Amino acid sequence: MAVAATQLGLSEATVARRLKALERDLGLPLFTREANRLAATAIGLELAAEAGEVEAAARRFAIRAGAARPQANAPVRVTATTSISLLLTKHATALSAAAGGVEIVIISTRSRLDLARGEADIALRMSQVPTEPGYYAQKVGRLMQALYIRGDADPAAAPIISVNRETSSRIDDYIMAYAAGRPIAARVGDSAARYESIRASGALSMAPCFMGDADPALRRLEPPPEQTGDDIYLVSHDVSRGRPGVVAVLGALRRLFREQRALLAGDAVAPVEDRSH
Repeated sequence: MAVAATQLGLSEATVARRLKALERDLGLPLFTREANRLAATAIGLELAAEAGEVEAAARRFAIRAGAARPQANAPVRVTATTSISLLLTKHATALSAAAGGVEIVIISTRSRLDLARGEADIALRMSQVPTEPGYYAQKVGRLMQALYIRGDADPAAAPIISVNRETSSRIDDYIMAYAAGRPIAARVGDSAARYESIRASGALSMAPCFMGDADPALRRLEPPPEQTGDDIYLVSHDVSRGRPGVVAVLGALRRLFREQRALLAGDAVAPVEDRSH
């Protein structure tokens, strides 16, 4: 009892009182009391082992929660698809400066990171915007895609790249209709990878307008079809919205998408090829 009291920082009388209260609440004797000595009962030993596991789990819980709890000056993590991540990367230094020098971590993934669990602080999403309590979503633009080809390639002979239907049946339908029976050379799900295929191999495919229209080596074959466009939503959650850095980055992202709205929507001036020739 004396050793236990020392380790707990309590008086020996307090330990004895709490032990008796625990036995009373359990309705079980945890110790047999002998002269100048306590001996654990069989059930006492079993419950002590269980209590040890609970203590270890509680300690892990506290450590993990402390590690996950963002500090006031922690980087702001922004998750987005690859194509939107490329836009953010292009303007990363300007975003940081506009947010007052906040460090920004761009997480490029198609996986939907859970803001409520703190997997990211801000998300840019183009579908399935969460409606659960605690979420905030604001439409900040529209991502349009169009058919592009390299300037020195012949669209009548260029290999055609589409997408797997699990990625976007809308884009696949549009490309298949354009192909009009011509074979599909490959299917590439990621829009940024399709853009690289157009540039590197002279393929014909769809790419985001903000990439294709800004590239002088490419030419747009048609105006961007409305049916393949996606609304862009800026999403945040109560878990991180209270941090000044997150608020600052949200404001910087709103300004960026306002400035880039025309390019994202394919409204920037770009040559459009007439297919009737």
